[in-house]
Amino acid sequence: MISSGARMEGTFYFNSMLHVDGELNGIVHSENIVVIGRNGNVKGELQADKIVVNGYFEGELEANSLEILAGGYVSGNITIKELSIENGGKFNGSSKIKEDTVKLIETHVE
Repeated sequence: MISSGARMEGTFYFNSMLHVDGELNGIVHSENIVVIGRNGNVKGELQADKIVVNGYFEGELEANSLEILAGGYVSGNITIKELSIENGGKFNGSSKIKEDTVKLIETHVE
């Protein structure tokens, strides 16, 4: 957890859930859930399995699931599979559907 009033900058990798109520600038990669709380302010590149925004995010975002809650604001480019925006939530930017990796199997008939 990054508490309200805390400020961090850099490149971060997480295996567990991350909750941001402070300020985070940089690159974040998580294999789990990232929550940007009401007082959270994240700028940069964010990649996670699921992202929940109730604060502010600006930059490049990639996730399987993105939820923008009523107090949330997302600005930038997003690549996602599932998007949910509550009444009052705001999104300004471009979105692209994240596609599943498709494996091609060659079949040879003799």
